[in-house]
Amino acid sequence: MAKLNMAEVWADIKTYRRAYLLTAVASFGGMLFGWDTGLIGGVLTMDAFQHSFNLDKNSPHFANLQGNIVSVLQAGCFFGALASFYVSDTFGRKWALIIADVIFILGSLVQTLSGIGNTNLGQLYAGRVIGGFGVGLISAVVPTYIGENAPRAIRGRCIGCMQLFNVTGICLSFFVNYGISLDIKSPTDSTKWRVPFALQILPGAFLLVGMLFMNESPRWLVEKNRLGDAAKALAHVRGKSVDDPEVIEELDEIIADFNGHEKMSMIAQLKSACSSKKMLYRSSFVVILMFWQQWTGTNSINYYAPQIFQQIGLTGKTSGLFATGVYGIVKIVVTAIGLMAFTEQLGRKWSLLIGSMGQAFAMYYIGINQAVHPPTGELDGNAIFAIMCVYLFVVFYSFGWGPIPFVLASECSPNHVRSLLMAASLMTQWLFNFVIAKITPLMLDNITYGTFLLFGSLCIVMGIWAVFCVPETKGVRLESIGELFEGSIIKGCIQDTIPSKSRAKQLRHHHATEAADGDGDASSMKSGHGKARRVERLEEV
Repeated sequence: MAKLNMAEVWADIKTYRRAYLLTAVASFGGMLFGWDTGLIGGVLTMDAFQHSFNLDKNSPHFANLQGNIVSVLQAGCFFGALASFYVSDTFGRKWALIIADVIFILGSLVQTLSGIGNTNLGQLYAGRVIGGFGVGLISAVVPTYIGENAPRAIRGRCIGCMQLFNVTGICLSFFVNYGISLDIKSPTDSTKWRVPFALQILPGAFLLVGMLFMNESPRWLVEKNRLGDAAKALAHVRGKSVDDPEVIEELDEIIADFNGHEKMSMIAQLKSACSSKKMLYRSSFVVILMFWQQWTGTNSINYYAPQIFQQIGLTGKTSGLFATGVYGIVKIVVTAIGLMAFTEQLGRKWSLLIGSMGQAFAMYYIGINQAVHPPTGELDGNAIFAIMCVYLFVVFYSFGWGPIPFVLASECSPNHVRSLLMAASLMTQWLFNFVIAKITPLMLDNITYGTFLLFGSLCIVMGIWAVFCVPETKGVRLESIGELFEGSIIKGCIQDTIPSKSRAKQLRHHHATEAADGDGDASSMKSGHGKARRVERLEEV
């Protein structure tokens, strides 16, 4: 059972403070797409926005138009994720994030200034595509960058921080919409919707400035044969010297893993990703993870929460916006607790399993309640519990299918094809994010409660898939995770369902035994030829 030991958490923060600082800065990238995810649903309900673009909310085409405005961002995100492979491999993880951030800021400015002097949606669409391209590029690079820098003891927690910043951005934008709606009453004042778009530039500015002072990924540097720079980057983020035995050992493992795979072209990486059944499974695994994440139904609630709360029975626009803001707070709190108490303690697999069961229950209740007790406009007991189930859904999502797919995708991608596989997985995420954003208003209009029953059923299916197909990876070295894909995948994954018998535990024990056996050689490594053997590659730098 996972226990939240704050003393251990604070000790980790002190020990790995540089890794956490790097994580916090890079995770502002998560806040960028979180902010837009949260703001757009509230903006679409604003009279001022509808007035600026001459939209008729009573038109039979309005639901389709809503879907277009929301989903055009995902189209940009898809192509941004596609471009991440080239940009990340060519310029490095650090500069890929900086380039993507500049593109995002440009897109935000275009969106903020749209609708001036005309009611055409073209400029808004263009701004959302540009901003989406930046977001898609960022979303693929952030988990890669963090995962390649973070120590294995806190790697899952660090990668999951992107999701924490994501939900923080969602929450902040929810309350910006709510505050603006209370402050600006005019149904024609475009400031009401421009401010939420403009404020998303702030996290972009934090990311831009912060990344200028961060180090490059040591694994990317090794791939480019910049071994001296890799040693410095690894030592910096570990808070140790370049000749520290632990730094030298980890660098040796990275170099050995890249042996024969340096500077591979895209075609070569594609061939490598499909070179064997084991590699093909690892490659498809990270893509399937992101597919399932989107079909939890979370983004239906993120994008259309105000409308969903109104459909359940919470009347009034400001009431819907406020309830949406509370939903955002719940996501932040539970995601933070989950990262501290579950990701590294409970593990990846059980976080997904418990999350699936809780999500399914919440979605089924919302759907069945609407079928049996159609909304009457009054908040009776059934409607109140249905609203509570929306919050219950996010509780289970926020420590399971929210952060864990990003963690597993980054961890399970082999070093030499990580950029390619992260691009593919995030393209999948944004493709189905686009699909969900497009079809949700149509489903809510046409099949109403069936929307929630569909998502509930899919949550059960993905839970079953997690039992048979998801390995446990907590605490395993990145360079050793490939061992979890040896032999029978299904048999191994079922074994991982029992924590005491998980293969990750066996690997951690094996590594600990190796480390203990190597203690006797530590002193000679510091002064003798053991050290020289490992650093001889660096002497020429």
